[in-house]
Amino acid sequence: MIALYHGGPAGHSAAVLIVLAEKGADYESRPLDLAGFEQHGEELLALNHAGQVPVLVADGAVLTESFFILQWIDECFPHPPLGGADPRARYQVNRWGKYVETHIAPQLAILRWAVLGDGTPPPLLARLPEERRALWQAALAGFGEDAVAGARAALDKAAARIADAVADGGWLAGADCTLADLAVYPHAAQFSALDIALPDAAQRWLDRVAARPAVRAAAGELAMVPTMGPEAGRWG
Repeated sequence: MIALYHGGPAGHSAAVLIVLAEKGADYESRPLDLAGFEQHGEELLALNHAGQVPVLVADGAVLTESFFILQWIDECFPHPPLGGADPRARYQVNRWGKYVETHIAPQLAILRWAVLGDGTPPPLLARLPEERRALWQAALAGFGEDAVAGARAALDKAAARIADAVADGGWLAGADCTLADLAVYPHAAQFSALDIALPDAAQRWLDRVAARPAVRAAAGELAMVPTMGPEAGRWG
């Protein structure tokens, strides 16, 4: 039996929910209120001391890190295959998975907080790990203009990169929809709300992903939660 602790249809959690839906996998859904810091409750911390979601538990094994979870799901539930049809496609899938973690998600978190954050200290701030507490304190003090401008520039670059990859009307890692598309989609879908323009090719790709039945079922109403992970690559 699989149990998934998640933050609802937002960011990394949304990607895992979508892939489980694509596979038609049975699992127990355990949603947490990230804005209410339920991810720092005793049950979740016993599974992941960093207090971050998604966390997938399967037959006693605890899996963390969203893209690794996506790959695990793809191997355990082989139909439909989403890992890439050949070595080149699999390389591109992994490259996009890393790009989400190292570029898109951290910059999106900065901009999302600048736009949506209300300056209210999160509950249980003193209980947070030192690194995460420092990030929250920096966010509460307000990101500087340079940081916000840098985040916008990075996301503009990400939008252009997506458009370039799908300029032929295909998908991020080739002719088929893969984990790359499903990992990037929940983040790219937030761009317009933050005034990041998607080139036409990228918007058409976004619409193609959004139209997939599994995406509509699992993440038809994507959420944006201004929250932060313990290090920059895991924000959001």
